[in-house]
Amino acid sequence: MRISRIAVVAAAATIMIGSGAGLALASAGTAQRPAASGTEHFNLSTTQPSASKYVIIASGVFTAGGTDTSGQNVDTVKLTGGGFKINHNFPFHILKEQLNPTTCLMQFAGTTKFTIEDGTGAYKKLTGSGNALISGLGIAARTHGTCNPNVNPLFLEQTISASAKVSL
Repeated sequence: MRISRIAVVAAAATIMIGSGAGLALASAGTAQRPAASGTEHFNLSTTQPSASKYVIIASGVFTAGGTDTSGQNVDTVKLTGGGFKINHNFPFHILKEQLNPTTCLMQFAGTTKFTIEDGTGAYKKLTGSGNALISGLGIAARTHGTCNPNVNPLFLEQTISASAKVSL
């Protein structure tokens, strides 16, 4: 089945995941702290079908929260004290793409890689790379009684879980 809207949502999620990873790392570091490295975990979410901004929470080397604004290939993460970019211009691998034609339930899952770059302020030295899992669950709108995955869904939950090896 063709579920291009789900793929668009998944791509947006991928961007968000990358941004989330950087966000968490950036918040933990400050100019006075020595360099730290390790694994950072990022969780991003939205319930807006056409969202370009996600909430992000990071934990591991540091713990932080903020926003990720999606871009076509690069997301921008904003945190207190600075920010960074998440480059997600890597192949996207679809794991699951389903649409139930009776209930209009849409399900999507995919993976991608990302890198963290161009930090500013407290995150100027933040670097790293990792992998993200993007998951989406939604209810498609109906057009003439048929589920239509090519328009914004009626309801949507999108999450991104990512982890990265980082240095700050």
